[in-house]
Amino acid sequence: MFMVNGIKSPQNELFVAEAGVKRDPSESVGLTKNQENTDGYELSLSNEGWKALDSKGDRGEKGEKDEKDDKKERDISGREKLSEEDQRRVDELEKIDKKVRIHEQAHLNAAGGYAKGGANYDYVTGPDGKRYANGGHVNIDTSPEKTPEATIRKADIVRKAALAPADPSPSDRQIAADATKMKLDAQKELEAVATSNSK
Repeated sequence: MFMVNGIKSPQNELFVAEAGVKRDPSESVGLTKNQENTDGYELSLSNEGWKALDSKGDRGEKGEKDEKDDKKERDISGREKLSEEDQRRVDELEKIDKKVRIHEQAHLNAAGGYAKGGANYDYVTGPDGKRYANGGHVNIDTSPEKTPEATIRKADIVRKAALAPADPSPSDRQIAADATKMKLDAQKELEAVATSNSK
């Protein structure tokens, strides 16, 4: 038996129909007593009426299938199950996140007191809705110290911090080169002081 409840027409009429439903776009909205079947009603709807009917629950086998398709698969924790492609992307993002964090932590550990705060990360959102680090940096004080001796010690630490990760980036190598130059400049300054003192 086919039953439609609570479908309102544009004229705000309420329809309840059983059996004998006919879809004829040329007919206007209305409810008439079925002459052949005194137990039921014949429902005739305009195009607007059928649109309302279709959207409110006139779902046959196709509608039931669509409802199942709309329901996403869930894993045991209740989260939405990812497609194979999305899962591969999440796995890739997890590897990148781990690599980035290890890289920046190596800088941080070697920089000691010359690190300005903690590691800073750039994030990307994965198909699972989680954020993954895909880049980062550690701010290190690379300015010369008040004395050449202190500058030399600092330059050694900065260079070590820049090259601490297993895979230093081009910018890491540049910072290491700058630290080496800072050390050489400080050494020259020390030599100049020593030369002037010996005269």
